[in-house]
Amino acid sequence: MKLFVKLFLLIVSFQINAQNIWFETDINTEINILKPKDVIPVINDDNGNIALFFINSKVAFGKLHNEEGQLIGSINNISIPKKGKKLIGVIYEKDWYTLFFSNNNNNHLSSVSVNFNSGNFSFNEDLDIDLKNQKIIDFIIEKNRMFVLTVSTKNNILYSYKATKNEVTKGFTYDLSDKNFADNNNTSYELDLLLFGNSGYSSVEVIDNTVPNGLEKTNAFTKLYYKETEGTLIITNNVFDKYTYLINLNFNNGNSSFKVIENSGFNKDDYYTNSNSFIFSDKIITVYSSKDHLDLSLYSLNSLEKLKTFKIIKDEAINFKNTPIIQEGGEFDNYRELEKTSKFLRKITNSKIGVTAYQKKDYIVLTLGASTEIQTNPYLAGTFGAIGGVVSGALISSFTSYSKTKSTRIECLFDADFNHTKGSIPSNDYDKIIDFKNNNFKSYDSSIETLFKNNNDYIFGVFNKETGLYSLYKFPL
Repeated sequence: MKLFVKLFLLIVSFQINAQNIWFETDINTEINILKPKDVIPVINDDNGNIALFFINSKVAFGKLHNEEGQLIGSINNISIPKKGKKLIGVIYEKDWYTLFFSNNNNNHLSSVSVNFNSGNFSFNEDLDIDLKNQKIIDFIIEKNRMFVLTVSTKNNILYSYKATKNEVTKGFTYDLSDKNFADNNNTSYELDLLLFGNSGYSSVEVIDNTVPNGLEKTNAFTKLYYKETEGTLIITNNVFDKYTYLINLNFNNGNSSFKVIENSGFNKDDYYTNSNSFIFSDKIITVYSSKDHLDLSLYSLNSLEKLKTFKIIKDEAINFKNTPIIQEGGEFDNYRELEKTSKFLRKITNSKIGVTAYQKKDYIVLTLGASTEIQTNPYLAGTFGAIGGVVSGALISSFTSYSKTKSTRIECLFDADFNHTKGSIPSNDYDKIIDFKNNNFKSYDSSIETLFKNNNDYIFGVFNKETGLYSLYKFPL
């Protein structure tokens, strides 16, 4: 009987793998020599090809496949620029793929361009961007260009630069010097200090709000939402609990706008307060909490009209949650359920609060909670947060955040009009990929996993140490 069960599970596992496999590529020889620490996928929308770059701190190698998964190009021993300590993005133009890097201080940019057809690569050790009196906020990657967004340390001005394979040009200047960025007491602050917030955290995150996201990613003080089809970027900021700031930039025509939401529920007499926000579709969700109460509010993104508010009071049951109050990653218990609303408010107010939402069929699933305990004395500081950018459609950052976030949270179910709905929280696409990974990939190397979108599929990539194959699996969107 035991033998039958094992055989049955083996057959089921084989069928699942065979059903989802897109293609596999042999990297056994290269990986033993070059020992990569990361893999970056690049989908070429012009011809459907997929390039995989396997990278460590000094060298990289690449594999190029067509849409059918056939290997059509390979290049080894790609040297990384000397000051290239962080990969910030990859673009493509015809037969060339250009990898951009920054140094650890984020004040020097370099690149290497790779041609699979010729097997050649070329360096640009200095992209020659004058960053005097500027800080890099983050990077936005498109097909054949990379935008570098900076903020002045002298005045409230933002700058954009455009990097292609061959050149770097200065883009637009967004002058916000006539805008007032104020704290809870309406004392004015400089924009650069506002954007980078608390020096103890990664305070800037680029968000793809079309996929599930973990609270560890969406609890950033400053979030960037980019719409490639429109060339527009919305920056939201919640360093101070009284206000949610929104800055809208257009990379195509240089237009900008500035809006402010005074967070619902804010009371200057509250102690130990917390706030954040999340853009979902054409709406923005804000949350303000203290140890006694919480306001979760919904606004129109265009008009900032308040549409709804859901309240939590410490001595009352939470009437819009669909799960227990879940605490994961505690000091003594990895998973536990909290019974009292007051405990939930206390924990999320003392931590880094976040809210996130995603669409699942006819429902909206919203997660509210906190992760990462806040340090004492969270004063503003002018230091850099973690810089990463959007790497050519890769979703591994949001996937890792979603699958590994330890938090105190509730999950809530709403209809399309944000009316609370009873029922169980449905599994999403990330949940299915996590289950697939846990059930099938015990001997796989998680350090070079990847996840990205291609056409109407998620593509999940893992390396099998036993076979030497890097495998890519399809999951329908």
